[in-house]
Amino acid sequence: MLEQVTTETLQEKAYEAIKDSIMRNDFLPGQPLSVDELARDLGVSPTPVREALTRLSGDGLVERARNKTACVAEITEDDVHQTYEVRKLLEPYATSLVAKKVKLDSTLKDDLQELGRKIEEIHKIATNTSLSSSQYEEYLQIDLGVNAVILKALDNTLFRKLLSLVNNHSRRVRSFTEAISKPREANIIRMNNEEHLAIIKTLIDGDSEMTKEVVQQHLHNVENRTARAIKNSYDKVQNQAKGG
Repeated sequence: MLEQVTTETLQEKAYEAIKDSIMRNDFLPGQPLSVDELARDLGVSPTPVREALTRLSGDGLVERARNKTACVAEITEDDVHQTYEVRKLLEPYATSLVAKKVKLDSTLKDDLQELGRKIEEIHKIATNTSLSSSQYEEYLQIDLGVNAVILKALDNTLFRKLLSLVNNHSRRVRSFTEAISKPREANIIRMNNEEHLAIIKTLIDGDSEMTKEVVQQHLHNVENRTARAIKNSYDKVQNQAKGG
């Protein structure tokens, strides 16, 4: 039997499609979002698109310009700072809860060990040579996989809902940073891999206190790397505008 297509279904599909494009920076910060154009591209009426944009506005991914046109929310150094401040408040404790759970969940432990093996494989390649496009895409998927395992382990809790929301902003910031900087910079890939391996090890060991420490340090490091990349990019744009 075919599933009945409802307005809610179309709105959800529009929401996910537009959000995904914002996350990948197919729609850039500050870019206007035309309801009619989006509706045409998605093959739906304007109504579910308007509803999707309202939801995305509530998520902080879309904002209204002075002429009330919907635009992709800007990304500033302050946005980076706020995003990581929230992550630093939530993730160390939430991940420490996962560390306790790993002791009782062999499936969760197996998932973490598999992720660890994949990271080590990519890490070896990145140490010796530059990653190809497919290898870099695999590296990104593995990176997202670490968060996915942690979120899954938190079940349907408030922590999971809050982390999912802030992770949307974090993924967008990261994607934007990679688009404006050198996305395959070897030393950044190596640092990320090493930090994720440290997190996975403490989770597998079930060491909740050490998990808090390594997650906090990782977030501190990533925030600094991200803010630096965005600042360098904006400085470069300003210099070009001045003819420098």
